[in-house]
Amino acid sequence: MSQPEKIKSNLFSFRNLSIGKQLPVLICILILSIVVLFGSIAYFGIRTTVIHGGEVRLSNLTKELASIFQQSTVNLIQTTQNSGNQAQVLHYLDSPAALLRNLAMEDLDRVRQDTLTKLVELQDCSGQTLLESGSTKIQTMARFNAASELAGSHAPAGQVGKIYLLGDSMYFPVTARIVRDKRYLGYIVRWRLLLATPQAIHQLSQLMGTQATLYFGNTDGGFWTDMIRPVPRQYLDSTRLNKILSYNDPPLGPVMASAVPIIGTKWLMLVELSRSNILEPANRFLYWILGIGAVLLASGMLIAWLISRNITRPLQELISATSLVAGGDYSPKLSLSRKDELGKLARSFNSMAMQVQQAQSGLEKKVQERTAELERVNRDLESFSYSVSHDLRAPLRAISGYTTMLKEDYEKSLDAEASRLMANILSHVRVMGQLIDDLIEFSRMGKRESITTFIGMKALAESCIQELLPGEEARKYQVQVQALPDAEGDEAMIRQVWLNLIGNAIKYSSKTDRPSIEIGWSNRESGQTYYVRDNGVGFDMRYAGKLFQVFQRLHKQEEFEGSGVGLALAKLILQKHQGSIWAESEPGRGATFYFSLH
Repeated sequence: MSQPEKIKSNLFSFRNLSIGKQLPVLICILILSIVVLFGSIAYFGIRTTVIHGGEVRLSNLTKELASIFQQSTVNLIQTTQNSGNQAQVLHYLDSPAALLRNLAMEDLDRVRQDTLTKLVELQDCSGQTLLESGSTKIQTMARFNAASELAGSHAPAGQVGKIYLLGDSMYFPVTARIVRDKRYLGYIVRWRLLLATPQAIHQLSQLMGTQATLYFGNTDGGFWTDMIRPVPRQYLDSTRLNKILSYNDPPLGPVMASAVPIIGTKWLMLVELSRSNILEPANRFLYWILGIGAVLLASGMLIAWLISRNITRPLQELISATSLVAGGDYSPKLSLSRKDELGKLARSFNSMAMQVQQAQSGLEKKVQERTAELERVNRDLESFSYSVSHDLRAPLRAISGYTTMLKEDYEKSLDAEASRLMANILSHVRVMGQLIDDLIEFSRMGKRESITTFIGMKALAESCIQELLPGEEARKYQVQVQALPDAEGDEAMIRQVWLNLIGNAIKYSSKTDRPSIEIGWSNRESGQTYYVRDNGVGFDMRYAGKLFQVFQRLHKQEEFEGSGVGLALAKLILQKHQGSIWAESEPGRGATFYFSLH
């Protein structure tokens, strides 16, 4: 994740919200979770119950309609069979004479008095048409053979045949067997127009309800109708009959359906119920749940806001009082008369503020006392520095002067041992003078304020080398100065650091055959680091901790002169710059001193 994305995620994190916002958010989340959880459980429970009720209703409705249409079919077949059992028709089938033919036609014409019956046929046992009354075009288009249609049928009286679309109209044949003395004489076929009257549709709609749709189709699935016009329908095989089906009907959308065969016919009856209408009570309940959830959520937000306000107002007072105390004003007191945890917190805060005020007063008094003591100590140190710089220097100058006069006036009369002793006296006087100068400088450096300026480190280091190795002395040493990066600090103080470190490198490498000094820099975890490396005598790292302490030396005075104050002074200067100094070395392999500025 990039840095801007982290900042954005932290900006909108829950932990960054105030308590006054966290509490309403938590309560709203809790209410919303409860409403969603229990509302979902209740909704899906009601939805399951409603769907089951719709399936039961669909099954019962289908059975009831199938029973009604089955009874209507039986009546149609019985009426048709009665028409075929007329005496003239029976006589004609026994002996088809011309005289009997006219009488039989009169019986067939009477059957066509039903306005929906468009053609009546009389067929022999082989299915050949003997007589026709009505529109013969229907038979020509349908090519209906009663013997073939009823072959294998278990209906003794007859059956209602498939629906035919002939021209712009729909017809279906009602076929009845003509039996005399248990002997089949032929068939009578009555072609009826399939057209539901408004009265029939009204009666069906009252029986089914407004949520149901009724379709009729042939058992082979090749033709479907809503009794008014042909409609497209998918084929339903025998395995899907008498079951609850679910599919999408383009006019109605998702529907539940049940298809059953009508006994005594070659028809299927399909009843559809719209799922949206079935699920209307469940959806209405869902809207109620959403409305109640919105009311509960709004109420919860209001209650949460009131509760958070009751909590956050005292907290705001506590924050304001704490800010004043942090700024040094101990006068504010919380006046909360509550007996809950906030009241206890207010009383604890007042007690704490009083104790802090008392402690602060005592601390100020101690600070004043310590300041007075420090001022007194500083005055004593200044007096000591004055004494060192004046009172101690006078005897040293006297000793140095008298010894010099003795050496000049009586050197010829003194033996070699006396001359050596006088030389030692003068050497120790010089060391004592240098030590006094270093102590005074160390004392003054502790009180000196640093002045930050821009420092050219390479030029500063080179000027220190020229000061320490003037003239012919520089030829003995191989000095290498890298391109040092510039820094910021007190130039006079940093100059003193370079003088001490480079001076030590010159001193402790002076006894090697080819003394070498390297001045450079590197990037480390501590920051920009400068170093001075030599190939001198080095030292044992076990004693490295003594290097930067006053008067601590790792070599004898007879080997290398020095006061033991220079590195301590360098450390003090770098501490004033929030820097650090350290060393790495091995005996006989030289030493490297590092320092960094922050």
